[in-house]
Amino acid sequence: MNYPHFLCITLLAAILLAGCGTDTPKDSSAAPPAQTQQQAPAISAASEALYADGEKAYGQFDYDKAISLFDKAIAADKNNYKALSGKGVAMAMRGNSSGNKKDVTGGIALIQEALKLAPDYVPSFYDLALSYKINGQYDESIQWFQKVIAREPDNTWSYYGIATIYGDQGNARDALIYLKEAAALDNTNVKDAARTQSHFDKIRHTKEFTAWINE
Repeated sequence: MNYPHFLCITLLAAILLAGCGTDTPKDSSAAPPAQTQQQAPAISAASEALYADGEKAYGQFDYDKAISLFDKAIAADKNNYKALSGKGVAMAMRGNSSGNKKDVTGGIALIQEALKLAPDYVPSFYDLALSYKINGQYDESIQWFQKVIAREPDNTWSYYGIATIYGDQGNARDALIYLKEAAALDNTNVKDAARTQSHFDKIRHTKEFTAWINE
């Protein structure tokens, strides 16, 4: 995995912080992009540099700064799909922290805009999955995590992201299927997360979860 949104520490924190989405799912305004070989537009060097600075701020959980830098990147090049997606997920994460639902839904719209420009940009798949999860759109979130996995079968935190949804729903069987997939790729970090995160409180005392966590 070679893109900044998938820096391990950022990914883990994002998944763990994303457990407090709204209770009522929202309707998606855009269907997933069709399978296509559409070439993503070129991005100007100046816009790319601003995007990189925005990613650094996002990785430090400074969402306001990240959004500001992504805005500058978009102003420098309106076709910077990376900055659109980055701003979208930063807005969703900020909304998750503040309870501002408009940030979350606005972020989703930006990521969808990015996917119109670059339908095969896998980091946007993850950004959309995470943002849908924050928004309580769990079926859509799972669908987009699965799209990441289809392209990158070694994407640990997409498996974990799906597991957290099933864990929140009290579905021990499916949660453990995806926890085991994630742990096969990064056993220590996945189990450390699963031991402490409230996502698995509903299944924590089941025989299956206890057996797995203590393996």
